[in-house]
Amino acid sequence: MQEYSHDDPNLQEYAEVLEPYVADYNARNVPYQVFIHSKSLVGFIVVSEEPVRMLKPIGTLMSNIIVVDYSKPIEVLMEFADNALRISKERDVVYSFIDIPAKNNLIIDHFKEIGYSEIAHSLRMERKLDDYEGDQCNLKVVPAKREEVRDFIEKLKEFMSGSEDNVLNTVLDNVIKLPDKFVNHYFNSTSLNYVYNGSELVGILELSPQMLNIANIGVAPEHRGKGYGKQIMQYAMQTLKDKGTEFARLRVHAENNNAIRLYESFGMTRVNSYKALIWRK
Repeated sequence: MQEYSHDDPNLQEYAEVLEPYVADYNARNVPYQVFIHSKSLVGFIVVSEEPVRMLKPIGTLMSNIIVVDYSKPIEVLMEFADNALRISKERDVVYSFIDIPAKNNLIIDHFKEIGYSEIAHSLRMERKLDDYEGDQCNLKVVPAKREEVRDFIEKLKEFMSGSEDNVLNTVLDNVIKLPDKFVNHYFNSTSLNYVYNGSELVGILELSPQMLNIANIGVAPEHRGKGYGKQIMQYAMQTLKDKGTEFARLRVHAENNNAIRLYESFGMTRVNSYKALIWRK
């Protein structure tokens, strides 16, 4: 297996395959190590200070592991995993993270054997939007202003309370502590919205241009069970369709049965499930 740094000229022939995975890292000048086997991309490892996964406070040194090709022989994937841990230890990271499709149980087991542990199990769900014809949302949706971002994150924590998703809860605890330059990036890279019934705030909605474009839907604890989550979902689906988005996609904790039933009622199907694994120093 060949290992290359992100700026190695030998990576030029793999640039097109790499681009969808590393565009954000390249934009932020974040270095990474790429692994090649038999002239094809296996994956890459990013060693950087938070914020990347936001599982620790900003400035914490961590590694993020991305497997690009799970069809590689298990021996190749195991070698890649061993190299990921080696690099993480050599760089003295505080923690190392990887999100793996749950069906790849052999490589999940190997990561656990070398010291990683499971911290979350989530589903990815999606629906094609070309034939979506939903009911109209009767709630008022108001975009958050830049100066309201920290308030929005606090509302997000409150309105997502009770979730089984401990990873999300940890991320939200750390996001609120971000310096202004990162808050600006967060504001500019996503769509943050307050949702009102009349003058009363009942929920929030975060839409993203990324693959998981319905990032977060939350309803105020005192307003749950009133159908607001369904109306917010209607608004999200219609908004994405109006923008010309081909699919609505989201992530949900595998044990959040109420949310899963809601999403399935909109025709969303389970595409894959993922296991989040972490190694701690």
